[in-house]
Amino acid sequence: MANPYNAIRRLTSPRKRPRKGRAKALLSAGFIVLMLGIIGFAVYQVARHVTVSLNTLRTQEIIDKSYVSLELYIFRDEQPLYVEGSNLYLYDVGDGERVGVGQSMGTAYYGETDTTELQTLLNGYGERMALLSELGGTGTPADARDTAAAVDRDYLGLLEAAGRGDLSAVAGYSDSMLDGLGRYDVITGAAGSQSVATLRAERDALVSGLAEISPLSTDKSGYFYYKCDGYETVFDYASAMTMTPAEFRDMTAMQAYGIPEGVVGKMVYSTVWYAATYIPLSDGAVEVFQQGISKGTTYTMRCGDSAGTELHMTIERLVPDEGGVLLVFSSQDMPRGFDFSRRMTVETVAYETGGYRIPVEAVVTLTSGKTGESVTGVYVLAGNVVEFRKISIYVRRDGYIIAQTYEDVQAYLDSLTEEEREERTADGWGYLRLNDNIITGGNELYEGKVIG
Repeated sequence: MANPYNAIRRLTSPRKRPRKGRAKALLSAGFIVLMLGIIGFAVYQVARHVTVSLNTLRTQEIIDKSYVSLELYIFRDEQPLYVEGSNLYLYDVGDGERVGVGQSMGTAYYGETDTTELQTLLNGYGERMALLSELGGTGTPADARDTAAAVDRDYLGLLEAAGRGDLSAVAGYSDSMLDGLGRYDVITGAAGSQSVATLRAERDALVSGLAEISPLSTDKSGYFYYKCDGYETVFDYASAMTMTPAEFRDMTAMQAYGIPEGVVGKMVYSTVWYAATYIPLSDGAVEVFQQGISKGTTYTMRCGDSAGTELHMTIERLVPDEGGVLLVFSSQDMPRGFDFSRRMTVETVAYETGGYRIPVEAVVTLTSGKTGESVTGVYVLAGNVVEFRKISIYVRRDGYIIAQTYEDVQAYLDSLTEEEREERTADGWGYLRLNDNIITGGNELYEGKVIG
């Protein structure tokens, strides 16, 4: 007979094995969950101290220049010269050359037909003869290089003007190139056997048979110019130091007078000349100039001519009104060959700012735990630790700012009273220094974060 105990054991044993397996599975799952939690916590801790794609930039000191363009109107101590009954002029001196009292400047003639083309040709002879007299047919290598460079600039300017269809500018560059090539020939001796005497003979032959009216001379020394522009009496020399902004604006709106027949040219008697401009408040140049403008300040003006001539001009007057400010500059620069157009465009550095150049994306604002105030600065990487440095902003630019140097900040702090200095430094943060490693980009930055 079968043992009933064995039957019971067979029936109950299979149920006990599944319970042990389930417990083991639950234990394994719990272990896995625990390990995942530990790994996740470790990853979180690492992520807190590691910045992905960290970008840094060493603090560098720069000189930032602010440029403005100005439209200037010229005032000179000038007087037109007349020879009644004349319409053609043969010059023995160069355009803009200084002449003395009683010195022969040439001869006035009268021609029955249009003398425009002939006058241009005669002017060329006068300039070439003056140049030969000045250089004696020779020149230094530096003179030759400078002249060749000026011709190259004229050529590039001519191509640009032709490309935009500006025929007037093309003609101007063309004339300047021809003058430059002639000067280069004289300097290098490529003019051959030409001399003042031979040029004078060729020139005199062009006026052979024309009625000679009068020799040209002056009773007062100065600088003689071949042409007048019709504004000699409009932009009165004495008015430069007395005119109001409204009077100046009226001058700029006036038309040139018609130059009558018989005008030989003009004399400029003083080496001091003035240039004036009116800047409306709506013009950004006012804001730029306000950073450093003052009477007596001298600016280097780069002219818009083909040679990029530079002139030194000093502010003599600042006259504000409800709409803007009138600026009057003085100068004694009179470079040979420079075209003193009545209106000229110049560019100058209004002011310079020295300091640390900082990209705007690096600038952050933190709240001081000591004072509760908002403080502007940057994060820097000191070793492998993120630290905060204060900055004192000079100016803001497109994409960057200029901050005061550490030395400038310290000089300012040293000028304060002890109480004021303690107030300025109460937040506990130091200022940015040269060569600090500024962090310009990174993830989840904060002071004290460890990198690595």
